[in-house]
Amino acid sequence: MISPWYIELLSFFGSLLAGGFFLLCLVVLGLLNNEHVNLFLGFTVMILVSILSFFSKDGKKRSLGPVIFSFLNQGFVLFLFGVNQVFKPEDTSLLWTIICFQLGFFFLVSSPIQRFLSPILVFVFSGVLLYEYKILFFIPLLTTVCLFLLYFYTYPKNIKENFESLPYSLSISLLCLAGFSFFPELKQSPQISEFQSLVFYFTGCLLFYKELSSKTNLLTVGCVILFYGLIFFPTLGTPGIIASFFLILIGFVRGYNFLSYLAWFSLLLFYFAFYYDLETTLFEKSKMMLGSSLLFFFAYFCLRFSPMGKKR
Repeated sequence: MISPWYIELLSFFGSLLAGGFFLLCLVVLGLLNNEHVNLFLGFTVMILVSILSFFSKDGKKRSLGPVIFSFLNQGFVLFLFGVNQVFKPEDTSLLWTIICFQLGFFFLVSSPIQRFLSPILVFVFSGVLLYEYKILFFIPLLTTVCLFLLYFYTYPKNIKENFESLPYSLSISLLCLAGFSFFPELKQSPQISEFQSLVFYFTGCLLFYKELSSKTNLLTVGCVILFYGLIFFPTLGTPGIIASFFLILIGFVRGYNFLSYLAWFSLLLFYFAFYYDLETTLFEKSKMMLGSSLLFFFAYFCLRFSPMGKKR
């Protein structure tokens, strides 16, 4: 029997509290004063929890998921403290360690919660790594990889068992990468954010063409793609806006309602951030926000009653 989501959530917080008290007990006993002990204990906990996640019975695996996730990440944090104290790595080396271990957790730990969290951490820390290396022009490439994976894994037939949360974690990763456009360094290089927006635009055009070409004529498809571009042309410097609308599209087409709700929420956040950054008067901002909101609702209703919307 599958446990309700709130039972899993309570199990996670309960195990997190229990693990926290366990670590506190070790601190009080003075067992964590040695950095080598932290390194060894954290690594041991990660291995034991990973083994437990695969060898637990199917009936208990789901109920143990939050507990496994909690203790795995507590062991990982303890391991990172040990690595930092023993080897004194640079920031980039620590980021590489986090990325590699999260990739390992994704494939080697049979925990749905961990498989939801790991892709988000991998993409976010990869973006931070590019920031540390001062090669921000690779962020659009990282965005393209995330976008390709999302486009591929939103097909239900491409999702394997126990990886059902992948479309949601990739969507959040995509929004996080789009949010990098608000970094001061990226504001100094607006062409990077604009290129990110173009990646989202062309992927959206591909989605429109694939879904509409067999249901209507090419002239209508071309008009839809042109209208799609005209909506977002003024917001090229804020890729989160077009990224959110792309998630609305893919939520409609592939039947992921949660993606649509997430996209509308993120769209509001990115739009408020976009208008806040505009160097104009409050009255002009209000007029632009009202006009663009009406345009978006018009686009929404067109989409809702289009062949893509009717298919759902």
